[in-house]
Amino acid sequence: MEALTESGQAVSIFDSEDNLRYANKTYQGMFLGDYDGPFTFTDITRHAHRNGLGVRIDDGDVEAFIARTLFRRRSVPRKSFETDLVDGRWFWIEHTVLSNGWVLSVGADITALKHNEKSLRQAHDAALTASRTDQLTGLSNRRHILGLLDEKLAANESTGSGLCVAVLDIDHFKAINDAHGHEAGDVVLEHFARACRERVRTQDHLGRTGGEEFLLLLPETRLDDGVRIIDRIRDGFPPALLAHSKLELPCTFSAGVTEALPDDDRSSILRRADRALYAAKAEGRNRTRVGLEGKH
Repeated sequence: MEALTESGQAVSIFDSEDNLRYANKTYQGMFLGDYDGPFTFTDITRHAHRNGLGVRIDDGDVEAFIARTLFRRRSVPRKSFETDLVDGRWFWIEHTVLSNGWVLSVGADITALKHNEKSLRQAHDAALTASRTDQLTGLSNRRHILGLLDEKLAANESTGSGLCVAVLDIDHFKAINDAHGHEAGDVVLEHFARACRERVRTQDHLGRTGGEEFLLLLPETRLDDGVRIIDRIRDGFPPALLAHSKLELPCTFSAGVTEALPDDDRSSILRRADRALYAAKAEGRNRTRVGLEGKH
């Protein structure tokens, strides 16, 4: 019994009326502190909640928590679950209902495992984000934005709510690189991405597909509205500032936009948007042209 009393596991026994009959030191530290009774499950839980002890109750409603717990407490003979405490620790609980209705609970501290789990999850999320992100601009990379295009095409095929796709190309980007160097080109790319991101809607998706070319997806948008959105992005578009030389570089773009047709796939809709972009560049750049021809 001494080994149980001194154990790092939290051990408690409640009788069939939910009066506490045994608690080792770990359980006492978790729930009781200097509490001197009464020792029913309900009273202990209320005491712990008032004094910043015990399990964390997300909504803060201790009475609702007690009611839910008592309702489930003897619903099955054995169950296991994890719970987190107010002090930040996590415990894995083995809960056993004995044949006489008494309840034995044994809790093992799994805080270190939970922290490792959190670290692994964060590392996974970071790796996933990196795999989807263009390193320079922070936008979706080519693979991710094209995957989103496939998803939006499928959704539009089901809903018919409209989808516009635009290819944006920074004007005279090669000349900027040639005149000011690749570092200046990177500044322009970052500036363009940031300014566009600030001007698109929350439901829109913008990605860099390569070089100075970007892909903009406008879900639930018809062609006329898509053109207006791109014109709004272009209107008053700020120049890029080269901080080391305090030189401002005009930052304009050409765009080709088209609306999804029935049975469009990635290739067909991008082909129309590309042709419209070529027309915009051929007509002098810094403008938007629409791809209206059929799929092929």
